[in-house]
Amino acid sequence: MADRFIDQDEVTIYGPYASNKIRKKLLGLIPEYDSALNYAADQIDVHTDAVKSAVEAARGTDAWRRQGARSKAPLLKQARALLGKFSTHLGAHDNGAVDRRVFFTKDGTAGAVGKAAADVVLAVAHITTKLAAPGCAVRDAAHWHGRFDAMTKSLAPVVAFADDARIDRQSLTPEVETARQVWLNGYVAARALCESLLRHLGRVDKLRLYFYDLQVNAGTKVTEPPAEEPEAREAEDTDEVAGDE
Repeated sequence: MADRFIDQDEVTIYGPYASNKIRKKLLGLIPEYDSALNYAADQIDVHTDAVKSAVEAARGTDAWRRQGARSKAPLLKQARALLGKFSTHLGAHDNGAVDRRVFFTKDGTAGAVGKAAADVVLAVAHITTKLAAPGCAVRDAAHWHGRFDAMTKSLAPVVAFADDARIDRQSLTPEVETARQVWLNGYVAARALCESLLRHLGRVDKLRLYFYDLQVNAGTKVTEPPAEEPEAREAEDTDEVAGDE
């Protein structure tokens, strides 16, 4: 009976449980071990906080990414509408007066731009540039340039923010795993130290009382710490360990 894989959420359950038990139940049993036990417990707490911070940062970035996606949706809709209106405006010109492919490079229509954010932004920016070109044959080119230029400035930062958030989220994923691995190394080392102490006392079977993962069936997802043990039972366990010293 033991949890063979401790995920990042379980770290914040198993870590405090172990460090608390070490300080309350094992310190003083063999005084020569105390400095090492205090160090092990402190390291568990430090590494637990590091995992918690990494997870919160990753989840916070994910929330920003979703917010960025929500923020850009209305602007993308407006941008596609602007592209459609401009296409209609081009259609009102005399035949041959304007080459539509100069503005809509795929097939001369707004529909070919697609709905992907990057494609829409690229199309808006391209048309903005072409409308500013000297000798532009589009009627009311200055008016349309102003509309497209404003849309480019409004849309690009939102899309860039959402893209940056997605990249940040991807880069944080290995950070969470790295923090978990550092925690796991310290946790296993602390468990080995406590096992050594209990072996000296002839009570290695009590190790599971101080490391909750040893009480959990493999494959079980732990979502909360165990209920507090009755004080009488805890005192009995401690006395039993101390009595074997």
